Amino acid sequence: MKLTGMTDVAVRILMLMAVNRNDKWTIDRLSEATNSGRPQVAKVVQILNRKGYIKSRRGRLGGLMLAHAPASINIGKLIRNVEDNFALVECFACSPSKPCPLEGVCRFRGKLKHALDSFMEELDAINLTQIIENADEIRTSVESNIERKVELSA
Repeated sequence: MKLTGMTDVAVRILMLMAVNRNDKWTIDRLSEATNSGRPQVAKVVQILNRKGYIKSRRGRLGGLMLAHAPASINIGKLIRNVEDNFALVECFACSPSKPCPLEGVCRFRGKLKHALDSFMEELDAINLTQIIENADEIRTSVESNIERKVELSA
């Protein structure tokens, strides 16, 4: 299974907001900090806002921020909210109008479903707090990355 870039960016955004709880973020700042394109960050922010993971405030003191305590944000649930397709193989999408010729005799689909369920079960056991236990290192890494970009552009 391969998660999309959307999930990768969503997790990075939430990690940054969690380790910098008092900061107000902008899409441009998140784009720079996550090293991701602005359009992708804007799309992910829209999803995270719609799903209630982050909130936005307008005005001079506004910005984007985490809507909940990191311990209450489940990574498995987050991934289900960001990813739109968990079909590991084409047969996961079989239907009466497009049946699988091996339906009823194939054991591979069941094994893949079990593997996917196990994968998601592992992610369901993780909350955001668990992946930001090294908050100081995360902050330092992001700051160093931004500094390098500034030096390269100068």
